[in-house]
Amino acid sequence: MAGGNKKKKQQRGKSRKNGSSKPAPSLEDVLTQAESAMEMSDIDMAMKLFGYATQLLRSRIHGDDAGNGSEEDKCTLANVLGKMGELKASCGDVEGARNDFLDAIELLGNQQEATDMMQGDDGECNILTAQNSESKAGLYLYLGQLSTGTEALTALRIGVSELQRTVSILDRLATSKDDEANGMDIDGESNSLNLKRFMVETKRQLCAAYCSIGELYLTDLCEEPDAENSCEAALKSAVEIDASAQIESGPFESEIGPSPPDALQTMANLRLSQSRVAEALDCIMKTYDRMKVGCEAMSGLVGLATDKEGVQEAKARELLELDAASTLPEYGFRLQTAKIMLECTSLVDDGNNNTKERCSESAIQVLGS
Repeated sequence: MAGGNKKKKQQRGKSRKNGSSKPAPSLEDVLTQAESAMEMSDIDMAMKLFGYATQLLRSRIHGDDAGNGSEEDKCTLANVLGKMGELKASCGDVEGARNDFLDAIELLGNQQEATDMMQGDDGECNILTAQNSESKAGLYLYLGQLSTGTEALTALRIGVSELQRTVSILDRLATSKDDEANGMDIDGESNSLNLKRFMVETKRQLCAAYCSIGELYLTDLCEEPDAENSCEAALKSAVEIDASAQIESGPFESEIGPSPPDALQTMANLRLSQSRVAEALDCIMKTYDRMKVGCEAMSGLVGLATDKEGVQEAKARELLELDAASTLPEYGFRLQTAKIMLECTSLVDDGNNNTKERCSESAIQVLGS
């Protein structure tokens, strides 16, 4: 009798235990939580969640009941590895980040082969190829940032090649007379406007990649035999692409923000190194013009306005130009812009001092932002 009661208690305990167990979270929930943790700079939590997602995806891809896994799972795993690489790089784990990026590139390379086998006139396949190339480009550009010298240059050039391929595919789709190809699904929305937006964002990345190559020739590779010509070619390409992206970004600028003036600033730096001060000044003032509204609005709030009623005007302007102020380039970029401005001010030959005065005042506005 006592034994029977004991057995019933064990069964009830087991039943309660089973009833209180929670189902494992879905992959989608884990990724959503990981993205939120990443946005909130909770790196430890983000790493744990992305690590758990990686295990789930690898088990799907390599599990006995899943065969080799779907291409979608491989693409998702590549994206998760890319995120983990970013987090590791931010923590100083360069080698760990590099390994994650390389693993992600390998996965995307395998997916590229599968997509190419289906490639034809199907717009969806073209879009998948473009998205795949754009993702690989981002990984190679990260590798370039983690590397130095010729190793960095190799990674950046591959990134540029992948972005050029993306632009070529998107351009072909955008100019196609086939309505179906023109309205393919981009991020769940079927309209040609999203196709053009994808084009603008890709061109911005391509511009930034060319700027990185130019900066590499101004620093690590400055002693290379053809460094000046190579830098010039990269930055001319960057300026041309920047101009194109600016024209095309009109319909989406409120959503994706203005084009950053990286190309003009880097070109100004090159012109200074060549002692072509007038051209450097022209480039750096064009750089300032692209962020003038935001800089003046923000600097006015800290008392650096140029007239007596400037502070009050600046407060009103800051509210009206909130987008311009909130989309300013990062402070490091603004600081470098001011540095180049002041260097130009010290070197430019201007008898009336008008140019020097405008340049130095603009530098103050930039530093005050």
